[in-house]
Amino acid sequence: MQRQAVASSPAPLAFIGSWGAVAGVRLLGVRVTACTVINLAEHRRREAAGIAAVTSPALLDRLLGLPTAVPVSDPLLWAQMADQPPGILERGADDANVTRRLESPLTITDVVVHAAAGRELRAVQDASLFAGFTRRWVAAARSRVPDAAMLEAKLCGVGVLEPDHRVLLAAEGPVALTRDGWSWLLEEKAYRRWLSGQRGIRETVSPDPATDGASGSGEG
Repeated sequence: MQRQAVASSPAPLAFIGSWGAVAGVRLLGVRVTACTVINLAEHRRREAAGIAAVTSPALLDRLLGLPTAVPVSDPLLWAQMADQPPGILERGADDANVTRRLESPLTITDVVVHAAAGRELRAVQDASLFAGFTRRWVAAARSRVPDAAMLEAKLCGVGVLEPDHRVLLAAEGPVALTRDGWSWLLEEKAYRRWLSGQRGIRETVSPDPATDGASGSGEG
């Protein structure tokens, strides 16, 4: 089967080495390069508050249900969040109001799975795990990608890149964009990796009662 390179979609690997590319981050059990747009306002706010990545999915899911910077009366949440630093959530001193301060630190625009020769089909299957979150790509190690892998990629909406980053197959957008504590967690893990690459900052884990071993996932 003869294929022609497609130029309609920019290769995300062109951003590798720039401040918004995060290489070697493990998301959903897959090591990827995440192409990101950093939320600079939130990044600077976290720096000032002494907060890095927050990796408790239970906490993130609970915060996602609150508006940002708007006091909400919730006596149960007020009690549960007693140990939260004000950079994450503020508790009213004389009432049961809570105010969410934490926002997502970045947006993941693309993920790229690097495929060794002969592993292209598996890489496509790994990349397809992100169908509900972002655009996904496979970066092939050789120019001739097996037809089975190309067909699977087309069916799954996964883009394929040649070794020189030319686009063989353009990636599709997320199938049905998921926004919950787990999707936020992917962004926090990418942010953690970005921070470690920028300044060697260690992750700050929120001391909340719902951490559930948040920092012990083993994912980078």
